[in-house]
Amino acid sequence: MFFNFKQYLCFFVAVIIVQLLFGMMSVSNDNNNDVEYAHVTEQYNYHMAFMGANSNQLRVLNEGANEVFKSDRIFEIVRCDSYYDAVIDDEAYDIYIRFIKDDLDKTVKRFKIKYEPTLEELGEYNKYETPLMTFEDNVRANRAVFVFITVLLLALCIFLLTSLYNIRLNQYKFQYGIYLTFGADFKMLFSTAFWELFIILVVTFIPTYAVSTVISFLIFKGSGAAFVFSGWSILKVFLFTLVVIVASVWTPMKLIAIKDPMTLIVTEDNSNLVTSPRASLSIFGEKFPTRYEFYSLWRFRKHVVQLLTTAIVFCALFIMGLYMSEIYATDLNYPRAQFAIDFKESGYEYDEEFGKELYEMNGVRAVQVRGNTVEAVNIASHVIVNKDDVKPFGGFTHLIETTVNRENRDVRVINQFSYNAMNDEQLKVLEGYSYTGDLNCISKPGYVIIGDAISNVQKFDFQVGDRIKVAIKTGQVRAVDSTRTGNNLIREQLKYCRFDYVEFTVGAVLHDIPSGSTPIYMNFEDYKTITNRDPKMDTVWIYADPEITIDGVNVLSTELSDWSHYYGGIDITNMDTTLDKKITEDKHYGELYIMIALLILCISPLVWFFSQSLFYSKREREFNILQSVGAVGSEIRQIYVQGGLSIAVMSLVVAIALSYIGSYALFYFYNVVMPMITHENVRYSFYMPWYAILTSVVMSVACGFFSAYLPYKSYFKSRRSLQNGGAGNEYGGDE
Repeated sequence: MFFNFKQYLCFFVAVIIVQLLFGMMSVSNDNNNDVEYAHVTEQYNYHMAFMGANSNQLRVLNEGANEVFKSDRIFEIVRCDSYYDAVIDDEAYDIYIRFIKDDLDKTVKRFKIKYEPTLEELGEYNKYETPLMTFEDNVRANRAVFVFITVLLLALCIFLLTSLYNIRLNQYKFQYGIYLTFGADFKMLFSTAFWELFIILVVTFIPTYAVSTVISFLIFKGSGAAFVFSGWSILKVFLFTLVVIVASVWTPMKLIAIKDPMTLIVTEDNSNLVTSPRASLSIFGEKFPTRYEFYSLWRFRKHVVQLLTTAIVFCALFIMGLYMSEIYATDLNYPRAQFAIDFKESGYEYDEEFGKELYEMNGVRAVQVRGNTVEAVNIASHVIVNKDDVKPFGGFTHLIETTVNRENRDVRVINQFSYNAMNDEQLKVLEGYSYTGDLNCISKPGYVIIGDAISNVQKFDFQVGDRIKVAIKTGQVRAVDSTRTGNNLIREQLKYCRFDYVEFTVGAVLHDIPSGSTPIYMNFEDYKTITNRDPKMDTVWIYADPEITIDGVNVLSTELSDWSHYYGGIDITNMDTTLDKKITEDKHYGELYIMIALLILCISPLVWFFSQSLFYSKREREFNILQSVGAVGSEIRQIYVQGGLSIAVMSLVVAIALSYIGSYALFYFYNVVMPMITHENVRYSFYMPWYAILTSVVMSVACGFFSAYLPYKSYFKSRRSLQNGGAGNEYGGDE
């Protein structure tokens, strides 16, 4: 191996990249759990809180925390705050407990069996479980994510090494045919290939693992938690690379071992990638050999396709890695509610006076009333929009027949809308989105605010002033098939149901609001007309200022708690959005995605130069023959150059195409598929950063050209040793 180091250089680089990729992932995963635990324990020293408990419930918990036998104590009371509750006209308590046994799951189960039934019998209370309580679940979720990413990296790394090994095998079929002739079998071939890569693994492992650890340390340096070094990650990286090596040489060697030895021996290397021309171009009087070579590029199509699909796919993965970093940043900064307020048990309903009090609190950005959303399909409704407002390929049905239109092909009927009640005070929730028009338009009857997307993909081109018609079902002449969906459902409803239509004017268009169904916001009166439902005012979400700190959230939480105690019975839940954001920031996924993307980008030139150098080295005898029949050095150089230029042009097209396809696949997955899994809509923009595209294109074009041109330089440098078989002058110039 070391005497033929140039032949194995690409495998050294490939194994180093494999170890760096998984090394960073493994070390980062070990630190992520510690980072999360450090932040959670800094914020919470209790597992569970009982809000609004009465004196009898406090007594039960006090008795449980002070059991006579120490072995019976499973929790302790960390804090107890008392206040006067106007609803029950008595003292109420917020009690915070911490479980003190090691096995949290068993302890919680024991607590729920022993204490919670008694607590429930003694009166109502609100129970709140902190992130400290759910930390073990988060660890399991992190572990599942790590396994998923490991599988993806495993597939990527096996693809890399298998591609390199296939390139090598293709160039040395004759040699493997000789091995098989002299009795080599799969076991011997696999053993030889495995031990070659295993030696590379052993030689590179320690320095590569050290580098991956240093990179991870630099990434996590500012996280506020001690950097963790786990010896288990050394074993995980070693085993991961070992699995990659075994899987990468198994299939290529299996395919070689089952071939007839004479087939390999009599077959020219590269013959499966290069076909001979079926007609002589000399009959066209074309210049020999450059035009001949250019017109017969088609015979290299298999080699070119294999090279482009292997090398440029890593450039596309590079751009997808940067897009993942952008998705991570978008999700991190997505506006999520910090507190949920439930008025149901208090006897109150949210109104403008409550709103004024909440907005006066420092850190409150917006207050949103929840529960005033109805899906059009759930009330057998639909919306008629102008054909011009629907983007091409929208896939919506024509309005075939209704009570107000007949055979109108200039409109579309859609039921993928949601109706939302909104008043002036609620508009602050929408002000954070990009929009055109006037959000205050809904204060006027007959005006709506509308989104432009379905499942976070833009489907409409609404303009301020456009008209839409919203259907209200008034009766039906026949039952509609309940199994139908989409356009089939609309057609049945149009055929068998009767509708009245209310026309609305679009007063504002929201361009980046997350959506499953397209949202339509209308005032309370119009909402009741369309849905036949009174708007609810019993559940509220509070959005905090984006710049708020965890300490600021704590201050706001205390202020909200005092406010709720004044009215009594108002349930407030801290959804720990700011804490989750801080934890996610300090896990540094964005930086990790960028590092992985850069490493993947390094694979592309590796494949280019390894494949092309072997390919052209096998064609050197062909160039010797061309020179022996009259070709001069400049013409041979032109053959190399035109080959490099042609593949550079093709790589330009393929790089852009694969990058676009890969990025759009990510865009579609996160915008359309993920909401079905997480039940949360986050709108991600389609993102192909110009600098990433430029880097990918420049690298693909440069590698395409120089991977052909550098073998030319190497060929003429070694011509002195080939003079007996070559032609032309000693310095490679024209005769």
